Amino acid sequence: MKYPKKTSPKAIVHHEFPSGVSEEIDLYGLMIEQSSDVIWIMDLDLNTVYMSPSVEKQLGYSVEEYNELDLTQRLPPESIQLTQRIMQNELLPVIRGERINNGEPIIYEMVHRHKNGQFIWGEISFSFIRDDNGKVLSILGITRNIDSRKRAETELARSKEYFKVLVENSSDWVWEVDKNDIFTYCNPAVENILGFPLNKIIGQNAYNLFEPGTSDNIKPQIEQLRKAGLSFSNMKIVLLDVNQRSVYFEVNGFPFFDDYGVFLGYKGIARDVSEHEQKLKKLHRLEKKHKGLLRQTDFGVIEVDNHFEILEWNAGATRIFGYTRGEAMVEKIFSSLWEPDSWNSFTKQLTANSHPAEKPFIINQSHNIHQDSRALHCKWYINPVVEGESLKRIMIFVTDLTEVAEFTASLNSHNMFFNSLCKAVVFSDTSLKITGSSTTEDNYFSPHAELQKGDFVRNLFTKLSAKDVLNQGIKMVTRTGYWKELVTLNSEKEERKVSLEIIHLLNAKGKLKGFAFMFERNPDLSLNGEI
Repeated sequence: MKYPKKTSPKAIVHHEFPSGVSEEIDLYGLMIEQSSDVIWIMDLDLNTVYMSPSVEKQLGYSVEEYNELDLTQRLPPESIQLTQRIMQNELLPVIRGERINNGEPIIYEMVHRHKNGQFIWGEISFSFIRDDNGKVLSILGITRNIDSRKRAETELARSKEYFKVLVENSSDWVWEVDKNDIFTYCNPAVENILGFPLNKIIGQNAYNLFEPGTSDNIKPQIEQLRKAGLSFSNMKIVLLDVNQRSVYFEVNGFPFFDDYGVFLGYKGIARDVSEHEQKLKKLHRLEKKHKGLLRQTDFGVIEVDNHFEILEWNAGATRIFGYTRGEAMVEKIFSSLWEPDSWNSFTKQLTANSHPAEKPFIINQSHNIHQDSRALHCKWYINPVVEGESLKRIMIFVTDLTEVAEFTASLNSHNMFFNSLCKAVVFSDTSLKITGSSTTEDNYFSPHAELQKGDFVRNLFTKLSAKDVLNQGIKMVTRTGYWKELVTLNSEKEERKVSLEIIHLLNAKGKLKGFAFMFERNPDLSLNGEI
């Protein structure tokens, strides 16, 4: 479709327009010419009879150039289709008198082609030029450049979508509560952390999730911050999950307001720090245990470095050997605790059990010496700690068997040794049925692998690891007394790789009576409190 080259307001004054319209066109001619919007007029045959020079500023074409373009050169296909629908449904019914237009402009948005090949968004506004009798004579249109606004809206929508994706996929709990502390929004992370479905949390008062008694101090703090319109950060709270277990959070919150500054609620992020809190509790327990070991007098706790300098010496060691803690740690006395033959035997076993890999070992009866030269008979539990390929230190539990005929008094220290040595120990008979266990933390093994006496040890592992333990580990332990390997525990949630060490258990006659399975022995656990 071609358009006549009628480009001046004066050129259309005597077109069929009412005199009032022509006069207004003359009156506002300069304003039209200077307008940044593109102003145009079409006759009832939909031919463009006027277009303002601002088309060149907006689309890069002069009026003459633009009038030479057909519709497909002016608009992309989707804009042509939209324009045709508007013409068919909005303009033509009014021109034909089939519909009454009350003077409201017809407004829509579409994309135009710029001379440089880019696409530019424009807002189209149609209205009708009528004679004194109300008959439609022409169509007046205004095209306003809204490209910057549309691109900003698109970018805003993209940013909102990006932010939504980030929030929806965040492992942290993103939340919002209203002024009454009712949850109005939570991202899906809360389902993974607390176990409640979203529809059970949204609409609920936040304080209903608190562990009983823990909100008494938090609530007044939040109320003071709310009154002052202040945010908060790193606030520690404890909630209960769907299984009534405590979950520790570190929370940041920010107040939000309406356009008049009225407080509407808080938005924020809650991070699950339960693992960190558990580690702190574990560290406190270890420190408490360490202090308890230092006060323990039933057995000796000794730690020495690779030069046999004493690093730790508890009250039990003082009772057994007579040296005070100060004397033991200042003077080089460790070798003097042993008779020569026992010392030589100890150093040989230490070397054999430190290379190529560390292995704990027990000296059942050794000849030792008290500070006052009295002969002692002691049982030693030796745990060499190797870093890289070098022996760094030796952790020792020792019991005095001098005045007892049997070793029953050493069983308590034996259990404590295993608990200090590893995260879990499982005992079995020779048929590999569980006879006992000890763990340093709750739920070390998953509920699926819950320990029961009489169960087979293989149930603790995945099929592949169970095969390795049975075919390689047990055979090696039966021959040599020791086996160490990485294994995978059987878990409902996820497979977990841990270190496993197996030693044999012998009866009083030296016959095999079972096995001890030690999980995740921690060579970095130091009795002086270092982890």
